[in-house]
Amino acid sequence: MTEKTVSNIAIRIWLDATEVIMGTNGLKALLNYAGMSHLLENLPDYSFDKNYTDDDFSALAANYQQVLGTQGLKAILRQIGKTSAKTSIDMGAYDSFKELPPKERFFKAAELFSIASGRGGPIMEGETVVYDNPQCTACRGITSDTPVCTIMCGVMDELIAWAGMPEMKLVETHCKAMGDDTCRY
Repeated sequence: MTEKTVSNIAIRIWLDATEVIMGTNGLKALLNYAGMSHLLENLPDYSFDKNYTDDDFSALAANYQQVLGTQGLKAILRQIGKTSAKTSIDMGAYDSFKELPPKERFFKAAELFSIASGRGGPIMEGETVVYDNPQCTACRGITSDTPVCTIMCGVMDELIAWAGMPEMKLVETHCKAMGDDTCRY
C-alpha cells in the first residue's frame, strides 16, 4: 500500500479553489474525468491528517492537464495557488506572524505552508528566500520545456503580498516537468 503523505487540507483547499475559479460544474467535470468524483461525495476536512497519497495528489494535476492542456493547467494552477493562499490567510492560518517584519513574516508563512502541504520548504541563501520542493507531485507525469508548477507561484505570490513585500519577485528556476530533480523557486 502506498504511504499517505498528503494532508486533507491540501486536497480540500485545492478542491475549494477549483470550485471558486471554475464553478461547481467545472470542478465536477474535472473530477469526473479524473475518476475522482468520490472526493466530492466525501469532501476532506480542513485537518492536517494525511489521508491521501502522492498518486492521488498528482492525479489531480495530470488530469487537469489532460483536459486543459499545459497552458491551461499553468493558468488554473496559478489561480488555485492564489485562491488557496487567500483562503488560508482569511481563515487566520498566518495571524500569529502578523507582527513580524515582512521578510520574517513571509518566511514563517512559507514554513507553515510547507507543513500543511507536506512538500518542500523555505531556506535562506544569503538574502534570498528559496523554496525548494523535491517532493513536488503537482508536475509528476507531465513533461514540459517550461516550469509548470504555477500552483506554488500563486501561493507564494499571495503570501508575498500578505507579508507586505511588493518588491519581492518569485521565479521558478527548476521544475521536475523539465527533467530537474526538484521544483525550486
